[in-house]
Amino acid sequence: MTRFPAWRKVPEFTVFASLLRMTTKYGFSDVRDQLVDSIKAAYPTKWEGSGTAKVLGEDTFGSPKPHPNAVLNLFLEQKIKFALPFAAYRAALGGLTSLTNNTPGTVLPPLTLASTIYGMETIRGGLTHLAHFVVCNMSLEECRDGACAVNVCVGPPSRRIEELNKLYETMVKEGKGDVLFSLSLGNIVCANCAKIPKKAYHTWRTVIWEELPLIFGIGKSWDDL
Repeated sequence: MTRFPAWRKVPEFTVFASLLRMTTKYGFSDVRDQLVDSIKAAYPTKWEGSGTAKVLGEDTFGSPKPHPNAVLNLFLEQKIKFALPFAAYRAALGGLTSLTNNTPGTVLPPLTLASTIYGMETIRGGLTHLAHFVVCNMSLEECRDGACAVNVCVGPPSRRIEELNKLYETMVKEGKGDVLFSLSLGNIVCANCAKIPKKAYHTWRTVIWEELPLIFGIGKSWDDL
């Protein structure tokens, strides 16, 4: 008997969704498993996996990229639980306008919409507190690098505060952007002073990752899924 070939690439989203529904409906469990396996790298459950994946989230479905709400809806419908926390996070990145999109297929169930909005507000609120803590502590540090915001000789206090505010805004990304996967401080602080916020940021986001299922109301933990 010829076995169904292993899926090397995820097909365009509408094809993928149709095949997934068909294999579920007719009980083709082997084929369904292969389809689900093909998205595991893009929807990791381990923090380490998020760093090694070539593409993440809906980007794995190629062009045209599907709306993240449509992907989240498909995973909910097909009970692909391991992918739900990161799919919810990706959907939340688009902001309220994207989350409340009313195009067919992108309308989220009310409970999912509420938990996704709450989850992202929780994440960004935590990052705001972290950034405030880091900046307040760095304001007490001394640095002799003339181009560093922590430099005690940078000028009047108002100038130093202005520079530290830039650090704060960079960390919180002004409420926009992917808060889990990047932090570029540019030339705001010197390489030595940058170690403090970068270490704090790395620790924070790894903790947040472990809490994603709980934050988005999907489960108590990754293992629970």
